[in-house]
Amino acid sequence: MKRKIFYILISLFVSSLQITALYAEELEVQASESQELPPVYTYIDVPVVEQRQVYTAEDIESEHFETLSDILEGAGVQILSYGTYGLEQKPSIRGFTDETVRVVVDGICMNNAQTGTFDFSTIDMNSVEKIEIVRGGFTEGVEDENAVGGVVYITTRKQSLGLHFFSDFGLKTFFNKDTSPASIDTFIQTLGFDGRVAENSFLKLNAKGAFAQNRYFFDYKKTDGSTVQETQEHSKVVDGAASCSFSQFYGYGNSVTLSDDFYYGDKNCPGKITGKNYGEQEDLNNSVSLNFYNPGIHLASLNATVNDETSGTREISCNLRNIFLYAHNNRNYKDNYGPSEHTINDFKYSCSSDFYGWKHFKFLSGISLDCTHLDSTNSGEHFQFSGVFKETAKIYFNDIFSATIPLGVKFCGKNAAFVPKLGFAAKFSWLDVLVDGYRMIQFPNMDDLYWEGSGYRGNPDLTTEKGWGADLTFNVKNPFVPFSLEFFTNYYEDKICWTTVRLPDSGATLTTTVNAKKAFYFGIDFSAESHFFDDLIILKASGEYLYNRLLDEDDPLTYGKQIMWTPDFTASGSIQLNLSIVDFSVSANYVGKRYNSNLNTSYLEPYCLINAVANLKIWRHVTPYLKAENILNESYQSIENYSMPGASLTLGVKAKW
Repeated sequence: MKRKIFYILISLFVSSLQITALYAEELEVQASESQELPPVYTYIDVPVVEQRQVYTAEDIESEHFETLSDILEGAGVQILSYGTYGLEQKPSIRGFTDETVRVVVDGICMNNAQTGTFDFSTIDMNSVEKIEIVRGGFTEGVEDENAVGGVVYITTRKQSLGLHFFSDFGLKTFFNKDTSPASIDTFIQTLGFDGRVAENSFLKLNAKGAFAQNRYFFDYKKTDGSTVQETQEHSKVVDGAASCSFSQFYGYGNSVTLSDDFYYGDKNCPGKITGKNYGEQEDLNNSVSLNFYNPGIHLASLNATVNDETSGTREISCNLRNIFLYAHNNRNYKDNYGPSEHTINDFKYSCSSDFYGWKHFKFLSGISLDCTHLDSTNSGEHFQFSGVFKETAKIYFNDIFSATIPLGVKFCGKNAAFVPKLGFAAKFSWLDVLVDGYRMIQFPNMDDLYWEGSGYRGNPDLTTEKGWGADLTFNVKNPFVPFSLEFFTNYYEDKICWTTVRLPDSGATLTTTVNAKKAFYFGIDFSAESHFFDDLIILKASGEYLYNRLLDEDDPLTYGKQIMWTPDFTASGSIQLNLSIVDFSVSANYVGKRYNSNLNTSYLEPYCLINAVANLKIWRHVTPYLKAENILNESYQSIENYSMPGASLTLGVKAKW
């Protein structure tokens, strides 16, 4: 029987005295709903070298993405998925997966310290203002903790004047005749409110609930080579999320924001379709944050001269943000191997500032500190301290040429590393040319160090994974179809992997983690977007070609082989038609051949998923919509022996007023 949990969380906030001498223009709050207050998020100004793929709230609303992984897949990013809604999904960017892809929510890196990953199902997409995807390890921001594969920046909705309500209701079917009630499989409901509750006070509330049986058809190939149609079993997911954010503005755009985000999920996690191990998982997460934002802090006044004559003074100022966050994550899991429980209490502090006032120079700096307590059935009880000190100097030589110098120092437990980067840009009227080089560093997660169970044991003596990378980018500003080509290469070594070793004393074998793998990567990222006839038609395309090879001389069986699960080609494309009463879009997501082991003896077939969305715009505040996924009923697997859903249809209604 499933347990009912009564959960009480007491969070102790640490307040910070903000000393500010403000010389910025005072914020005038007006009653017009169209006016918006300064945004409450840590978004760095327009990058000099870094490439960002941006999805706005309008993009999310029009495409009705269920989870963050849907957006990444639509951006041409490979998703390693173990099923549909609520089940584990991992992004793979440039062949790097899991913890090497950092997820930053409103200025705080939220990757799990135990596994290094991030649970995509915990993000309510209706609360998102903007999502930005950075591929590779060259990042100009100071809050990404020095990513390797890439960064996903998530900015939640900013405060606005007036009172606003929204609701999103959706029903999905997988056309499974065995589903009860007939044809209805998944139900998702989202509610939200934001607005001004006092003269300078703003409140934002969001709630989401979902019930998904996840019973869908898939083709199962039997040992005799024949194929039969089966129905996915034991994969029900019931989850809910809620968030509350209160902001107080106090002169000159200064603000303090108190937020609480809660998630609960009760999930049946099916094992391989060839096995009988169906796990039961219960997730309970809560994070509380306190955010101080102080723009326009005056630092100094400089005399500006032209031809030895004083032309006035220039003010040197900075925008300062301090964030305190406490996150509690609890996961109970039960399968054929017995029950396990993993509890994490995480205390995070982040301080970032960007300095401005110089004509040819900008400077960003930041500190993030993390104290993690892990109490795990498999990994034991441990404390871990980690942190990042990072600065980014941006130099503008003239209107065309510029440079970026991000430097970081990172530590985690007993390991530490210096992470230098350097980038140059030349931006002409019709072409941008960007080139950069960077060091890559990834520390072992707590499971890598301490895990024990099911014949596996972590290794507390692990060192960092490390390597070097470089990018060369061409942004062609063609007036008809602007496009971007980004060539990248990486060399990576001391990659952490699980392997079987023989103990020297007893001669027994043990499966443990070691710093063993090294590899070479080369690839091309591409993207294009074009708007025609005043946005009547919008075309988008993006993707990645990837070549990689293992270079472990002591393992002749895998030397020169392609890394498992990494496709040679991924791509996405869409066409959107915006009419007066309906918006209609069709998209395609392609994932190429993937080997299921580093021996490269067998592989998963490529697949292409076709999706379509229609939004009916005949009412001002209410938008009925229809979304069809995997229209061609493609039978495919993202991970070997884990079934993926066939065709589905979602009928929904979104209301805003």
